[in-house]
Amino acid sequence: MDPSDRARIVANYRQLLSKHGSGAAVGQWSDEGQRFRFAKLAQVGDLSGARVLDIGCGIGDLFPYLTGLYGKIDYTGIDIVPELVNFAAATHRAARFLCLDLLAEPLSESFDYAVISGVFNNQMRAATAVLKDLTRAAYGMCSRALAFNFISDRVNHVDADMAYHDPVEILRFCIDELSDRVVMAHHYERCDVAVYVYRR
Repeated sequence: MDPSDRARIVANYRQLLSKHGSGAAVGQWSDEGQRFRFAKLAQVGDLSGARVLDIGCGIGDLFPYLTGLYGKIDYTGIDIVPELVNFAAATHRAARFLCLDLLAEPLSESFDYAVISGVFNNQMRAATAVLKDLTRAAYGMCSRALAFNFISDRVNHVDADMAYHDPVEILRFCIDELSDRVVMAHHYERCDVAVYVYRR
């Protein structure tokens, strides 16, 4: 990620935390939007007792959502915004939270599943290249599957502050470089795309 893009994204989420204090709006979601995205990604597999890595965890709202569905999980959340990580750690004491950029600071651990929600919606230089780099790194840390989402570029309206990705390119990338066991749900809700990439 370009350093100026990273600084802008960090500043944006700091401002959202300061403005909203908690809740889905800190992650640029509505409550409904956060719920349907979490629900779709949680369908990647049976996460009961699994080691789960949440990349771009924000204030950690996915953790109670997943434990509500699956009971106890071994959850680690990472994010590049220190204030969000500190808030998450103080709020969800049964989980682990780390402030790091996975591409700049590789995490030498393995997990059953990795989940990435909303990270690829932020406008940045070479946004699709960042998507590929981060999903490649995340998949390499998974023993079972990776789940992620993004906004399709098959839309009628474009917001200059958001990033859009070609689903055909992303599907081809996943099959060619990650695994031929790929499920893509295109426009399952609004313009969202969910992708599950399973280990061979």
